[in-house]
Amino acid sequence: MHKLVVNPDTADAWEIELKSGFNSIGRNPENDVWIAHASISSVHCQIAVTEQGASIKDLGSTGGTFINDLLMEEAPLAPGQLIRLGEVNLRFEPDLSEWADPLTANTSPAAASQSASNVCKFHPKAVARYLCPQCEAVFCDLCITRRNEHGALRKFCRTCGGECSAIKVRSAASASSPTFARQISGAFAYPFKADGVILLVAGTIFYVVLSFVAAHAAILGLGVMLFGTGYLISYYQRILLSSATGQASMPDWPDFTSLGDFVAPVLQFIVTALFAFGPFLALTNFAPPDAPWRLWGIGGAIILGGLYFPMAFLAVTMADSLSALNPLIILPAILKIPAGYLLMVILTVAIVGAGSFGELLLARWLAVPILPSLMSEFLTLYLGTVVMRLLGLLHWTNKADLAWFRQ
Repeated sequence: MHKLVVNPDTADAWEIELKSGFNSIGRNPENDVWIAHASISSVHCQIAVTEQGASIKDLGSTGGTFINDLLMEEAPLAPGQLIRLGEVNLRFEPDLSEWADPLTANTSPAAASQSASNVCKFHPKAVARYLCPQCEAVFCDLCITRRNEHGALRKFCRTCGGECSAIKVRSAASASSPTFARQISGAFAYPFKADGVILLVAGTIFYVVLSFVAAHAAILGLGVMLFGTGYLISYYQRILLSSATGQASMPDWPDFTSLGDFVAPVLQFIVTALFAFGPFLALTNFAPPDAPWRLWGIGGAIILGGLYFPMAFLAVTMADSLSALNPLIILPAILKIPAGYLLMVILTVAIVGAGSFGELLLARWLAVPILPSLMSEFLTLYLGTVVMRLLGLLHWTNKADLAWFRQ
């Protein structure tokens, strides 16, 4: 018989047996499980017990339902998992002879432990939001691929290609999280958190070496630059995604398993840029040189492209699909958060301008060999990281308004 242990590992511990099917838990005595505590709602949550395992679902409680200190809306349960309802702690202890949870059945102890922790298999600091039945593991937003099929957005495991199901997570910060404007200062310190400095230094050395190889190996130069550009764009996308899903520290550098892993980010970036700045390129190359409206048209096209591109890049990265370039997606998104988005665009222009100016100064003032290249690459990576962080935070602080990926 599966059971819950209330106040586990204390002198006040007591057990609750769970029946097969649905078990409602709350302060009201009419619930299947009655816990008379002021921090628990009348009907707080529900635990479903089936032959395949068990899951818990919050029923709109005031105090929230927490799994391993993560505020959840709905999630599978694993053996030994800690549950907190309001201020009451519980531990889920299934009858292992009957246990058939796809998260833990026929898996190693390490895999069961990972699944029980509600963190991503590959990113231990990231909240797991998707379950892959084939891999029997849970993943964060970075580790799944989104495809738009017949008008429906489906999620697939990047490891095995199997379709993933969502683990619903309630955002504890949804009502009281800082606004985008209040997050700006922290974005400039973000690259230096945890292992961020190591990642920036390693990336700087890596790209200086790539630039040297590309400049001195004519045959391999194009391939080397394509790889380097794809790798950098892929890393920027990881920063954007991790920031857009509320993670506080920088992600690791990406691991590539096939040619498409670094070609796809380049193609996404190029197509997004061409879509946004297409009118500017068309006017620059085809508008009559003596037309009185040419300069005004080119100027307007630059402004429109600059306004369209950041949101388009954010949408394409979040959806992992060029279909997100659709103006019917981008324009309404901009209009939903005009003040924050305009601030984002202004910051991006200022950061890019500062980076370009800084590189010119470094090249002029630093006469030491190699040092200008190192400083320039470090500055580029740092400022690019800040821009991606800001763009991700724009989504994170406005995700309720954008509502792109509602389950």
